[in-house]
Amino acid sequence: MADNTLNDALPPVVLQALWQRSLFGIAAINNEGHVIAVNPTFERCTGLDQAAVMGLTEDDFNLALLSTPVRKCNRVDVGVEGLSALYYMRVRSSSSSQNTMAVKLAGIAEALREPLASIYGFSELLLTQDYDEETRIDLTSTLLDQVEVMSNLINEQLDVRKINQ
Repeated sequence: MADNTLNDALPPVVLQALWQRSLFGIAAINNEGHVIAVNPTFERCTGLDQAAVMGLTEDDFNLALLSTPVRKCNRVDVGVEGLSALYYMRVRSSSSSQNTMAVKLAGIAEALREPLASIYGFSELLLTQDYDEETRIDLTSTLLDQVEVMSNLINEQLDVRKINQ
């Protein structure tokens, strides 16, 4: 890969802000298969204290998640030095609050915020930084992937509205 990686372009303070303010609960798994870090949103999403999951094996971590209100959990292989995978999760909505329009709109807004933030951030990087061709293509590809995610989310919501009318 080229010398100008995204990690090099972002100052540590930006990476820390992304970790602290993410809309998703995130857990990091090291190469030995143990939980090495969780962000503050993870604790809010799952109700699990950081101390309760630190050092758990990945299998034990998955078992611990079964007793939480997490409605969606994705595992992403990252394959970088010292880090094997990241888990991303969101909280399951309570059935009584699902009927209100405000909760539905808040859920839609939350779902759209992540790809929109990625689109904005990657666009800004492409405009303000000089990258070699390979890195520029990688950033543009990620940008297009997030546009597709956002488009799919919007289309899903439009289809749901047609069904509910």
